[in-house]
Amino acid sequence: MTVFSLPKLFKRLIQKNVENWLTRRIPCKEEHQLNSRNIMIYPTRFGLSYLAFVALVFLLGTNYQNNIILLLSYLLASLFISVMLHSFYNFSQLRFYSKAQQRQGYAGDELFFPIQISANKAHYDINLHFSDKTINSSCERVAQCQQGSHEVNLIYKSSTRGSHALGRVTIFSEYSLGLFKSKTILDFGHYAIIYPKPISLNRGQYQLSSQSDEQSIDSYQTSSIEGIDDFSELKSFVRGESRARTAWKQLAKGQGHYSKHYQSSQGQSKWLILQEMPGNDVEIQLSYLSFLVNELTATNQPFGIVLSAEAHNSSTNISPSMGFAHQQACLTALALYR
Repeated sequence: MTVFSLPKLFKRLIQKNVENWLTRRIPCKEEHQLNSRNIMIYPTRFGLSYLAFVALVFLLGTNYQNNIILLLSYLLASLFISVMLHSFYNFSQLRFYSKAQQRQGYAGDELFFPIQISANKAHYDINLHFSDKTINSSCERVAQCQQGSHEVNLIYKSSTRGSHALGRVTIFSEYSLGLFKSKTILDFGHYAIIYPKPISLNRGQYQLSSQSDEQSIDSYQTSSIEGIDDFSELKSFVRGESRARTAWKQLAKGQGHYSKHYQSSQGQSKWLILQEMPGNDVEIQLSYLSFLVNELTATNQPFGIVLSAEAHNSSTNISPSMGFAHQQACLTALALYR
């Protein structure tokens, strides 16, 4: 048992030491310029095969004391060193800039992390991908990076909610001849907030709660105010009103432009309570809440969310409000709920 765990411990120790070295050598920041301090260059498999062939030619020339074969080995060795320098100069002096360290989205959505590449000359075969192999992301390639500014989008997709640190970005090039791989591992501080994927539910599956006292979630005072639950009436469309309320059926018949208005049973404050969502699976309940947060925000209705039984837990219980900032705060609370 211990024998099999030793390689894993040894591997983790190496990874930790490498990460600590990278943190000191290439710290996290928005902009990086490639130079001799942050570029690593080493032979590829083809390069190692080429080097072995050069050594073999040299041994043959030495063994048979053939100056032509020795000269050929020297020429091949000179080409090997020249390609190494050429590969380094092709990779150096590039600037990489990424200001969008954070992205938000729903589970299953593709998030794009743009990286700006600034070049003062032509560069070739520039490849970028997230270093973490467990991340569902493809490698983006710029075959020819001309002088000027270019943008590359790294794609991240996650099926699980939460806060995901994406780690470092590996950038490499095998130009020219594929003998050497020039590589750097940069840290832009990328991370993603993944919201629960909204799952729609009808009015009969839930009951909006109204809270009259902030200290008690169980005391309600209801009244009928404008909401999204039950259809109330048609009113003439007012410029600036959301087109989501347009009565398209009446408009198609040529009866005029009207907007639908709804009515729901509300209290002094509208609350979305996790424990009152249908089902026993917490992830499904959070997806229902995600749907309701978007629905209430779209209709400009104030609401709050209750994820914890502790009334004063501000990290999981958010007071009623409205607007885009409130929507993002609620969705973030759902994403980070434990």
